[in-house]
Amino acid sequence: MRWLGFAFWIAAAVFFLWALAVAALWALQDRIVFQFDDRPLGDPPSTIGGLVAATLATADGLDLHFWLAPPDPGRAVIVYFHGNGGNAGDRADALAPLIAAGQGVVLAEYRGYGGNPGKPSEVAFLADGAAYLDAVRSRFPGHRIVLWGESLGGGIALPLALDDGVAGVILDSPFTSVPALAAEKYPWVPVDALLRTRFDNLARIGELRVPLLILHGERDPIVPVSHGRRLLAAAGEPKTGIFLPGIGHLAFLVDDSGAARMAVEGFLAVVERPE
Repeated sequence: MRWLGFAFWIAAAVFFLWALAVAALWALQDRIVFQFDDRPLGDPPSTIGGLVAATLATADGLDLHFWLAPPDPGRAVIVYFHGNGGNAGDRADALAPLIAAGQGVVLAEYRGYGGNPGKPSEVAFLADGAAYLDAVRSRFPGHRIVLWGESLGGGIALPLALDDGVAGVILDSPFTSVPALAAEKYPWVPVDALLRTRFDNLARIGELRVPLLILHGERDPIVPVSHGRRLLAAAGEPKTGIFLPGIGHLAFLVDDSGAARMAVEGFLAVVERPE
């Protein structure tokens, strides 16, 4: 019966290591979900004409620095919520052609990112997103607003797009929810019970009543393209899905073919079209 005792201790050791790994993931979950990039945002590059630095005061007293480019008459304002890596400035070059074409662009920066004060969380990000939306309405009355969410940023853009007055929403590499994505990456962890951050896009997207564009790379190693397809299927009309062969995560940023940019430009033309 000695082997029973040996098996018991092996099982106990495996359980201990599992419990230790689960505890570590629970403790570090905010750092995994929000990969804080505190490099100061600073001033925008002079090579992108019209892009200037600005500051937003939040409801809880934080000053959030971000970049914006005002729209030309009749053009929409894009409020861009970036993903969990890097900061808003890393997206400026990719959006420069849209700025040059006259679209307004707000490169929203989060608390805890870009040298901004505060601690990231789902509740805080949604509140800050609403503050950005209010600020855009105040600064650029009469201009149509398009919310653009990149990966994690989709969890901010989508709930805000349910608000009256938003003209359209773009989701790049979106996930159905944080627990669903985490369950695929950590199938041995009861993530649904442990995660504080949810960003449940699948539960919300059926409520959307404005034009939707989803961009997703077929070879996305971070958020599988199945997430984008499920969100597209659950959304109501009008909707468009562009799924790019051979493209990885953050389709608009990494697609050299021009297909993603053409899709965005076509989408904006429809949103800006006079009624």
